[in-house]
Amino acid sequence: MSIKKWNAQLALLTFILLLIHEAYQLFAYITFYYNPILSMVTAYAVAGCFALHAILSIIIVFAMHDSKRVAYKRLNLRLVIQRVSAAVMILLLPLHILSFDLLQISVGSAGYVLIEIAQILFYAAMFTHIATSFTSSLITLGRLEDMRKKQIIDKVMIVICAILFVTVSVVITVTHTMIFQV
Repeated sequence: MSIKKWNAQLALLTFILLLIHEAYQLFAYITFYYNPILSMVTAYAVAGCFALHAILSIIIVFAMHDSKRVAYKRLNLRLVIQRVSAAVMILLLPLHILSFDLLQISVGSAGYVLIEIAQILFYAAMFTHIATSFTSSLITLGRLEDMRKKQIIDKVMIVICAILFVTVSVVITVTHTMIFQV
């Protein structure tokens, strides 16, 4: 199996693990029931797969790219969005991991608002990356060949990711406001 197929499978696994992690986090934020072990297990699973996916993606883009063979007549906007959103996620991941502690120490300052904004940007980048990459993974794995089905799946993923983005952003921001009494 090629490295691209391994990476596509890893991307889909990361997406599934991310859904599990986000579902638990939303449950914890809505019910105020927080189990740190469950949170960390799901977070580490996502982070591990995310890191491997990022490493394989970097290898594919930089080490395996044959620029003589690929000649783009025009820039592929979808590919640019995928790569920019991935870079934003990588840059904001440390802040995302430390966000609760940072929010706690920055209550009442402009830093609090900036951290919340960074969190929302992280989620925007993550869901944008998923929405633009999902069908690419299916195509790489040979599970999607029909362009009409691809367009339908793309639209469905955009709707799902938009709903998830709004839900996560609102629930987390509102709950932080309640927790920190901002």
